[in-house]
Amino acid sequence: MKTDLGLTIAEGEGQKIEFKKGVSRLDREMVAFANASGGRIFLGVDDEGRIRGIEVTNQLLSRIQDIARNCDPPVAISVRKHGRTVLEIAVAEGKEKPHQCRDGFFLRNGPNTQKLKREEILRIAVSAGSYHFDESLNRHFRYPQDLDREAVDRFVELCGLETRPAVESVLLSLDVAEPRQTGLLLRQAGVLFFASEPQRFLRESMVTCARYRGADRFDVVDREEVTGNAIQMIEQALGFVKANVSVSYEISGKAPRRELYTYPLVAVREAIINAVMHRDYFYDGSHIYVHMFSDRLEIENPGGLPPGLTLDDLGKRSVRRNRAIADLLYRAKFVERIGSGIQRMQHALAENGNPPMEISATNFFVVKFYPRLPTKDSVPLTSRQARLYQFVSARGSITKADAAGILGVSGDTALREIKVLLTQGFLKRTGRGKATAYILSREEHP
Repeated sequence: MKTDLGLTIAEGEGQKIEFKKGVSRLDREMVAFANASGGRIFLGVDDEGRIRGIEVTNQLLSRIQDIARNCDPPVAISVRKHGRTVLEIAVAEGKEKPHQCRDGFFLRNGPNTQKLKREEILRIAVSAGSYHFDESLNRHFRYPQDLDREAVDRFVELCGLETRPAVESVLLSLDVAEPRQTGLLLRQAGVLFFASEPQRFLRESMVTCARYRGADRFDVVDREEVTGNAIQMIEQALGFVKANVSVSYEISGKAPRRELYTYPLVAVREAIINAVMHRDYFYDGSHIYVHMFSDRLEIENPGGLPPGLTLDDLGKRSVRRNRAIADLLYRAKFVERIGSGIQRMQHALAENGNPPMEISATNFFVVKFYPRLPTKDSVPLTSRQARLYQFVSARGSITKADAAGILGVSGDTALREIKVLLTQGFLKRTGRGKATAYILSREEHP
């Protein structure tokens, strides 16, 4: 019967097994395993799996520990003897990836150890959470030529500051810039929030909004490429949704009637904010999408879930992929630091009468909302009718000419919309002839 060592040798080298006759280039194998999912190195065994043997001394054991400590960052190992001539070195998966040795960065790929290129090193660092895109410096941004001072002023207002600090003081205190002899260097988060044209520097940092006639992407009714800084994109994307959803009014016998949008705007806003805050900005082949279908609303952003987070964790734990962006949105009072966005969306959907949302995460993080369920007390209005009703609620009355001017249509078309509001009990007629006007019905004033 084969021993534990015999079984391992019989299986041969692989993703987690490496054979070495001696300690030459041992550091490469250590960092390669640490950068992957760990593995075991057997000293005293050649590539063909033949036991050549190695003299296991205290000096050798000390040398192996030194090699592991001299990796950057150090690699965690444990050592086990197999008889007197074979030494097993168990390398743990690194907690601070990527690890490097004096010859560079390496990664285990099947039975081979491969030296990494810059892009591969960066990918490991990002996936391990060791490198954050939004905190890196953008060396193409020129200060102050490319800065939008109005964006800085608006941000200061959103923060609730009564005084207006100097622009440089604001950028430095927010930690979105570094002082240099040649001027300020902005971090990527600073560019996203305060550049006059952020998409010049972050090409894919935009939101594509589209409304479709049906349940697929075949027939586009309306489309908008939303650009600008982070605050502008959130507000404009929400505006697109609001302009393209229908609204119902709940008849409760009390004033004022409650507006019920197809999708609660609180939940939609939260989902858009989360997309801007948590998207993977290294994923430069795509951007954020807002898809409005006839039967659902989808908001998706590149990157899936941040490392260390699962779908079951949503609403319970908060992991910030982009710490600087999240901090700026918190300071502008767009988000809560405790990560309660999922719960706010769930509550808004339930209160509005919508089914629960669906969330999926692969290479993209997708939130799906479904239309609110109609009730006997809710009356749906078209966007035209809703605009007329909102005008009367604010002004007290409306004429046919007023309605035509508001909607940009003929008087007859405007009157047809008014008649719907009369039939539904929203308005009542007052006056005669040229003095005819329409006011809120009695139900609006109990």
